Amino acid sequence: MIKFFRKIRQNLLLENKTGKYLKYAIGEILLVVIGILLALQVNTWNENSKINKQELQLLESLQYEFTSNKNELDRSLKKSQLIQKRCEAILENTGNREMKLSKIESDSLINWGLTNIVTYDVSNGIISDIISSGKIQIIRNERIKNFLSNWNGILNDVKEDETWAVNERNNVIYPFLYKHSNYTSTTQSNSQNTEITSGFDTDYKAVYKFLEFENLANSQRIWNRKNERNYKNLKSRIEEIIILFEQEINLKK
Repeated sequence: MIKFFRKIRQNLLLENKTGKYLKYAIGEILLVVIGILLALQVNTWNENSKINKQELQLLESLQYEFTSNKNELDRSLKKSQLIQKRCEAILENTGNREMKLSKIESDSLINWGLTNIVTYDVSNGIISDIISSGKIQIIRNERIKNFLSNWNGILNDVKEDETWAVNERNNVIYPFLYKHSNYTSTTQSNSQNTEITSGFDTDYKAVYKFLEFENLANSQRIWNRKNERNYKNLKSRIEEIIILFEQEINLKK
């Protein structure tokens, strides 16, 4: 092809057709420029296609991780609601109220109500990698980027209340129960404690008369109600971001 154009230029010069030669030269330059521009355009298109593919992969990975997080959050939410119901069942029998619980029922309520703690075990592997590696810049949707950037802060608010509940269980509820209840008996329903029985017969009617016991049950109920509100708010945020992921993924496919 180059030899062909060179031959044309040589023929024009030999025929002394300078005007036509200049026009031809300008045309050839324009063709070269157009070729370069086309090559740049193709290169840009290839680069954008590569970035779009990377962004799509990130969005799909994030969608999977947040969907898993939502499912885990649903489990934590249900658990916090169950603990509240168990605490309410305890509170219906405290103080001067008539004790209607059997020993087995009381043991189960104390074990699964007062000493049970909810923690939201979130998976952050993908989002942490995206932020630490700077891959977040590949994502062009600003709402998604802002959400991902603020995700740890959103989680910290939830974890802070969970930590308070755990500390109260460890530092307040356990010391009381170790002193006034039968730990062996209350944990009898646990699969890890099926072979050991207690040598003591605990009178739970007396325990239910303690104001401190009622306060502990009510405090546990209140903490789990607060956790429930936090989980519901977090669930709304997660559902919102999952919808954004889905919209962006559909646009890029």
